Amino acid sequence: MNSVNDNRRPIIVNALIGASLIILMIMYFAPIWWVSLKAPNYPPEAFPDGIRIHFHFNGVFNGCSLVESDEVIVEEALNCVHEMDTINHYVGMYPIASGGPIERALSQFLVTFLGVMLLGFACRKKKLRALILSAGFGAIVIWIYLAMYTDGGVMILSDGYRQALQTSLDLDVEDIQHWSGIEAVTESYRDTLGIYFRQVDVIEPKVTTMAAWTNGIVVALCAAMIILIAGSYLSRLFYWLLIIVPICLPVFFVIDYAGWLWYFGHNLNTMGAFAVKPFMPTVFGQGKVAQFSTHSYPHIGYFLMLIMSAMLIPAALIRKKQIQNEGD
Repeated sequence: MNSVNDNRRPIIVNALIGASLIILMIMYFAPIWWVSLKAPNYPPEAFPDGIRIHFHFNGVFNGCSLVESDEVIVEEALNCVHEMDTINHYVGMYPIASGGPIERALSQFLVTFLGVMLLGFACRKKKLRALILSAGFGAIVIWIYLAMYTDGGVMILSDGYRQALQTSLDLDVEDIQHWSGIEAVTESYRDTLGIYFRQVDVIEPKVTTMAAWTNGIVVALCAAMIILIAGSYLSRLFYWLLIIVPICLPVFFVIDYAGWLWYFGHNLNTMGAFAVKPFMPTVFGQGKVAQFSTHSYPHIGYFLMLIMSAMLIPAALIRKKQIQNEGD
């Protein structure tokens, strides 16, 4: 009986990891979180969901839908990202597109990085695992270099990222097609910071810092790949990191999301029309800011993220039991 169970364990582990990889791919294209502002001047008849936006891995997108009415003919839905930015700037808050510029630009590489980690965990043989990780991570490094540091590299980044970039900057694809990825990060960050608050002496140091952080994170990501290749071959601890890190993705996302909300609420520009004390925007649930009620909740992508984690936990436990039984 035990022999039968031992034979089934690798199949179950690989099936769970395979399903998790599919979810990871779907999740990248799905909205992860949504935020909405509601107020008396935005009646539910015209704005049933309020001023709503959707956060994806690679950008912030309009969450308002087209509402048909017999009284008013409307051909397209309100751009609620722009509308929310307009509302927020009155209290000195920077545009939403200025948040998470590095995460959005590197998101496709980070998600692929997690996928390669899971493939590495699925492989029990050290040499084959090192080969899988080396090939996968090597491809990511080349991909990052071409996208971030070569002319026209922005065209290699995801369609969603370019779409959000063009919308926030009000540019056509011809205007950005020769940019490198690092140019896209810095130019979009510079432009979004200066939409409402044109302070060159304040903006330029922020842009320089953001460029340095982008390069630093790219270097750190490449270093992490090398460490994981060597570490998972030499140490069991690094082998388990290959699945522990993807399991913790929902936690990492909330920490990053909450961190940026804190930054927005505690770095208000003094040029805002109304002076308010620094505050922490609502991370989860319902809040209140002036006459606006705020709503912040996970979307389908986050639930997929939780499902992926829930599938990887038993995969890790089964693999642990398998290793214990085999005395490996």
